[in-house]
Amino acid sequence: MALADNAGCAKPGEDFPFPEIIELNVGGQVYITRHPTLVSVPGSLLWEMFTQKNIRSLARDSKGRFFVDRDGFLFRYILDYMRDQQLVLPDHFPERSRLRREAEYFMLPELVKMLAPKLSKQNSLGDDPCQSDPEELSPNADATRNLTSASATIPSTMAGGPGGAVTAGAGAAGTDVRRAGFITIGYRG
Repeated sequence: MALADNAGCAKPGEDFPFPEIIELNVGGQVYITRHPTLVSVPGSLLWEMFTQKNIRSLARDSKGRFFVDRDGFLFRYILDYMRDQQLVLPDHFPERSRLRREAEYFMLPELVKMLAPKLSKQNSLGDDPCQSDPEELSPNADATRNLTSASATIPSTMAGGPGGAVTAGAGAAGTDVRRAGFITIGYRG
């Protein structure tokens, strides 16, 4: 009886190759994907894990799934990137730096570059110690602008006496004008 070509590859004492469909347990989150997806980026950690000959050296959970001790929720973006080498994140994604750290761990340098903080000439990271959303995106932006312009019309004697302890906003010449930031505080009682 003739054997299929791939059946002749496994010699006694060697492990069988990886299955086409692979189940992963990443930090308690279960992912099911194809083997070619996991090895789509040569040199990455997943490529190294799933191209080795001895699959018994990989950690497994109690159900036999391959186990990776990383953030299971952020791994979905890593896996999406591995599928087509494109980064798609939700609007206002708050965990960009954590995802960058995961990309570094999984040795995905192109993804790390995509997640690097964007710098512009107007607003570099060092300009404002508290990074907040631009005022234009805030629903209270008009009210903030109105208060700033109203405070500019207050005479210095009313705003803090002679010498002006309180600086009038945009109306005072040579003063340092700063944008307002927003802090959101939640309380659960």
